[in-house]
Amino acid sequence: MRFPKPMVSIRILLSLTADLFYRLRYPMLAVVGVFLFGTFGYYLLGHGQVSLLDSIYMTSITLTTVGYGEIFPLDNVGRWFTTVLMWAGMGAMVYATAVVTSFFVEINLGQLVREQSMKERIAQLRDHYIVCGASETALHIIRELYETAQPFVVIEMDPQKVEQIRHEFEDILILNGDATEENVLEEAGISRAQGLFAVLGDDGRNMLLTVVARYVNPRIKIVSECRDNDLINKFYRAGANYVVNPTFIGGMRMASEMLRPQVVTFLDRMLRGQEAERVEQAVVEEGSPLAGKTLAEAAIPERTGLVPIALEMPDGRSIFNLTGEERLVPGTAIIVIATPDQVARLRAYCRRA
Repeated sequence: MRFPKPMVSIRILLSLTADLFYRLRYPMLAVVGVFLFGTFGYYLLGHGQVSLLDSIYMTSITLTTVGYGEIFPLDNVGRWFTTVLMWAGMGAMVYATAVVTSFFVEINLGQLVREQSMKERIAQLRDHYIVCGASETALHIIRELYETAQPFVVIEMDPQKVEQIRHEFEDILILNGDATEENVLEEAGISRAQGLFAVLGDDGRNMLLTVVARYVNPRIKIVSECRDNDLINKFYRAGANYVVNPTFIGGMRMASEMLRPQVVTFLDRMLRGQEAERVEQAVVEEGSPLAGKTLAEAAIPERTGLVPIALEMPDGRSIFNLTGEERLVPGTAIIVIATPDQVARLRAYCRRA
């Protein structure tokens, strides 16, 4: 999958500048404090014989160590004061220099540019998917979404796994953070997303994620992984639309390999490569040219080159062995075997006119 790459805005530099000034707030206060200490100190030591401007000038040449010498006579107290002022000034400047040096050592400009670019690309997404986690199950989901050119964002806490995913999937959008936190989900665009996969590798965290995601976006479709069958009903009550037990799916797959191997081989072929054909669906929207027509009147094969193999009706009925007389009411899911490009054409046909 390839995502658009907008130019990185000047906000990166503004953000860096703001961060630098924030870090310098205490060093700058120290420098200003030392300068005021020196100015008023010289003014008081002058016993009314020294102007405020002379005090500022004497403090400036002392702190900058330019070596111009005394501009008015100093007694022993004045020289002790000057010595203390020089050391205090040097300490404040060393403190400020250390903070600036630490700032430039810590920042990774390339990383900041990449993160800012990624945030801008995420902000452009609409009706995308969010994959929460980088477990083995999550990697299969990521690979399927990537190979079928679906818009999606990944959220993962482990920085090492984040880098591994970035290395495997070019231009992938992935955030390093805790998917159970509302602000991280907002950063991934959950309010604009159409679906979320809860695959954090732990049933407890998956359930927490389901609750938070449902609270943030009541309309989003949530598919959650659950390894404990006793918790499945609780996941549904927490807000999940679908709950999947990977061990159950694995067991069914093994049984199918034994009982109907040709069917399994056929389905596997539809899951290899971006251009492979897959069992896909397109939902008839309200106001679509298809709404209210029979399957025969819709002329889907003539318009898209696809032959519907089943219909999933809004009331939950599944219709197979289609005759052409079936009525396509809004909300009907048309099931086809298609490539990503073909199903995109069908979905465009099913949208509101």
